[in-house]
Amino acid sequence: MDVRCGIDIADISRFVKIVEDGNTAFIDKCFTEEEIRYCSSAKDNLKKAERYAARFAAKEAVGKALGTGLLSEGVGMKDIEVVKDEKGAPGVRLTGGALSHAEELGMSSISLSLSHDGGMAAAYCVMLLENNA
Repeated sequence: MDVRCGIDIADISRFVKIVEDGNTAFIDKCFTEEEIRYCSSAKDNLKKAERYAARFAAKEAVGKALGTGLLSEGVGMKDIEVVKDEKGAPGVRLTGGALSHAEELGMSSISLSLSHDGGMAAAYCVMLLENNA
């Protein structure tokens, strides 16, 4: 058994500007339809920005745990999707290049924690591997 982790932070003010400017090209490039639906459902722009920033940080953290980063080795932004379980806890759904890399590593599980405070959003990812990759 092997453990890999990744962590990232994102400046929420950057995402406030993206939301206020209506930068749908950036949002559409980085986030899945379900992530956009969830983030857009917030009542105010700050809450929307917090949600986007946390998910962006999560994608970066997962990319680090995979050892590929984002936008390299076939791992795209939308290949890593932040989902919520029935209790509202964050999780990760991998597709495309991210899923392929996870399978090559022998990933057996992946966990995610999100937080935001003081103008920053943070994400921490822990990935368990069955084999020592």
